[in-house]
Amino acid sequence: MHREGVYFTLALGQSHASVFLVSKTLLHAVHASALAVVLGIISGGLKAASLEPIVAHCLNGSCPVWQGDDAADEIVVRQLFAAQIDSLGEGQLPRWVAYRIVGEGIGVASLLPREWAADTLLEGSRAQQLAADARTRLLQPDLTDSQDRDYRLTEVTLLAAEQGRLAPMTSFSATPFWDELNLLSNRARLPSDLRQGPWSLLDQALNELAAQQVTDESGRSEAIFVVSGPLQATEFEEEGFFKIAVFNGQYAAFAFASSTESHRHYCEALTTLDEIENRTQLTVFKNQQITSGLALGCAE
Repeated sequence: MHREGVYFTLALGQSHASVFLVSKTLLHAVHASALAVVLGIISGGLKAASLEPIVAHCLNGSCPVWQGDDAADEIVVRQLFAAQIDSLGEGQLPRWVAYRIVGEGIGVASLLPREWAADTLLEGSRAQQLAADARTRLLQPDLTDSQDRDYRLTEVTLLAAEQGRLAPMTSFSATPFWDELNLLSNRARLPSDLRQGPWSLLDQALNELAAQQVTDESGRSEAIFVVSGPLQATEFEEEGFFKIAVFNGQYAAFAFASSTESHRHYCEALTTLDEIENRTQLTVFKNQQITSGLALGCAE
């Protein structure tokens, strides 16, 4: 659906607005109660490519910029996260997911449903769902030596070990929008050892830092801005995943190999922003003045 005008977003605070899907030539709007966006319309012949939206989930409103091939990627902005969907890869996985953590959003997520759902803001949401279903396998266990095999003939095991969320449930389980984190636009092929080990520990450390912040007069605490996504394999390094957190102008960057074992500590994955940008072809924090030094329990 082509729009004659061009929509832009402005981070101001909680209000009723719209959730956007932004592509290079098309903009789609779906009415919702948005976390931190207010919309406007610029009349004229501008295209989305000439527009740089201000998105509240990204540091100072500026989201990562893809510097690779001129792909027909789409950027989806949800209540809790923004993501750029890789149009060149398999399964419509995100190149990056950006989100902000505040103390009042953190909660217990252990009992929340975790069923994946297609992101209907994406034009290819049906294909996205089919690709995700293809990654899920059913396993019939070997019951040959089981004493109760006569009662377990229909037992199957759902294997989805290679799927995880880039924006974690625990950081948003106290919000009314937590179910957005089950959208496939937040999905990554995170190996279970990595996901349940150092990746989860890093999420916990970020949540603890956010929970320690004092709320201001408006009742909101300072936010930690996070960008996360996949790392492609290079000649010398295997594929993996990155996470960059920024708080009060300081950042910590982590690059995890997919083969990372569950007992490893996230501090072992410390790296530089330049290294991640080189491997991802992203400008993660465009025109932002930040320095390394966010400790998160890691020694300098």
